[in-house]
Amino acid sequence: MTAVENDLPPGETDAEMAAHIRPLVNEILEMFNQRQISPSEAGMVVLSMTYRLLEVLQETPAARRHFILTLINLINNYLADELQGDLAAKSESVQEELLTP
Repeated sequence: MTAVENDLPPGETDAEMAAHIRPLVNEILEMFNQRQISPSEAGMVVLSMTYRLLEVLQETPAARRHFILTLINLINNYLADELQGDLAAKSESVQEELLTP
């Protein structure tokens, strides 16, 4: 991968890039299904690819920062959604306890 390949094409947004790579992602997921790759094995593949990408992106600090920030945002949003779900479940449980005679 060259430095030029690491950056978004001129004018391409994250949403456009996501639409562009969606078919590749679907092919990889289909391959995982065909090979009966477990979720934990798929996770290791993703972590390994992330590590390799971070090594390659050392040559382009701006692209590396963008990738890291995108990854952090993904994880933060996921955890926030889980926390909201946990809080909603606890709230419902407390309401049931209060309403039960």
